[in-house]
Amino acid sequence: MIHIEPTLNDTQVMQFIHNGYIMLERIVDADFNCDCQSVPGGHLSDFVCTDEFRRNVLLHPGVAGVARSLLGEDFLVPTSAHHHLFEAAHLGQTWHSDGLTERGYGITHLQCYYYPKAVKIEDGPTMILPGSHHRLVDREAIAHYGDILGQLSLTVPAGTVAMTRYGIWHKAGPKLNADRRGMIKFSYFRTAMPQRDWARDSDEMPPYQHAGRHAYVTEVESYRDRRRGELTWRWLCGLAEVEEPLPPVQMFNSGIPLSEILLR
Repeated sequence: MIHIEPTLNDTQVMQFIHNGYIMLERIVDADFNCDCQSVPGGHLSDFVCTDEFRRNVLLHPGVAGVARSLLGEDFLVPTSAHHHLFEAAHLGQTWHSDGLTERGYGITHLQCYYYPKAVKIEDGPTMILPGSHHRLVDREAIAHYGDILGQLSLTVPAGTVAMTRYGIWHKAGPKLNADRRGMIKFSYFRTAMPQRDWARDSDEMPPYQHAGRHAYVTEVESYRDRRRGELTWRWLCGLAEVEEPLPPVQMFNSGIPLSEILLR
């Protein structure tokens, strides 16, 4: 079995609970980034299952270490992905959360964005709203929003992987040029109920530390965010009584347990 070491500690797990994302800049090798820049747009399956993609992206110690920390030891490794490829200029997308956004407090699914090529503001970068994964709403209900205080444009160097909660609000920003801008999106899934088995300095579980309001959040909603964060923290530490369906029910749930992968 391939062994993946967890890379997050208690503080970093709490930060992920609060923000809903982790950025790993320049983590993928430059040569492999170049190999990925010619990949066609659309659904990917065979390419994602190659040893090269698994070794350089999916099972990279830094990327997989985050998945191991948040999803447990034998998480599902993606067997499919979608290459969101934009070349022509466009007005951008509206704010949305994807497909069957999950309910509940458990972290059972990580949605990841891999950028083989550097993304500039004029390339129409992915935009995310930190903390928005706590707000489960009809995607049509948020489509009318324009700029939101605290939004983050993912203008990133080549080889960056952003790892997010599945329900985080996001969109493609306006693209002002005709350059190729690609993003390969894939998901990891949990297969077992959690325990506090990430990297830690002590066996004593610290209390959840709420990081304060996001820029767009009111005082009342910040209280709700803190309470949601506390419940997620307890769930991840194995203290919650409520179980989540594992792996989560998704129309595109596609993966293989880490324990079943053999790299040649």
